[in-house]
Amino acid sequence: MALGKPFVVAARLSAALALLGAIAVLCADLPARAAPEAAARASTGGRSIVAMRVIDGDTLFDTAAGVRYRLENTVAADPGDRSTCASERDEGARATAAAEQLVGRARILTVTPTGRYDSAGQALAFVTLDGRDLGELLMAQGAARPARARAMPWCDAPGDLLL
Repeated sequence: MALGKPFVVAARLSAALALLGAIAVLCADLPARAAPEAAARASTGGRSIVAMRVIDGDTLFDTAAGVRYRLENTVAADPGDRSTCASERDEGARATAAAEQLVGRARILTVTPTGRYDSAGQALAFVTLDGRDLGELLMAQGAARPARARAMPWCDAPGDLLL
């Protein structure tokens, strides 16, 4: 018995719909898998956290864009050769380590430039890690102080100055 043309067309259409349904089922979770990666890219202007390097406790460098950002709301002691005294050097190293640890654990890093610059020409910005302000996290750990607070007495101890 020969099948009519309408039956063949219906069978092909049915097979095509079944194939489309299978493709839809297989692809249903693709947006869910892509969402975290897209959110990370969007939150850093299209750059990943890997592109952000901690310079010190209050400064980050966007290696992809070549821009240094200093935290708007926080000041940390200077580490290394920029230190005036041993206490400042030690506090600066601690602040840098704390910032590196926090940035290293973050899944999403967001930089929000304020449009202002510090005296060294660095862009001032607020930085959030997984929705939490980096400056506030550093202050909570005692690794930094509020930017507009009275100066920290890092080098007040007698004989602490580096020559």
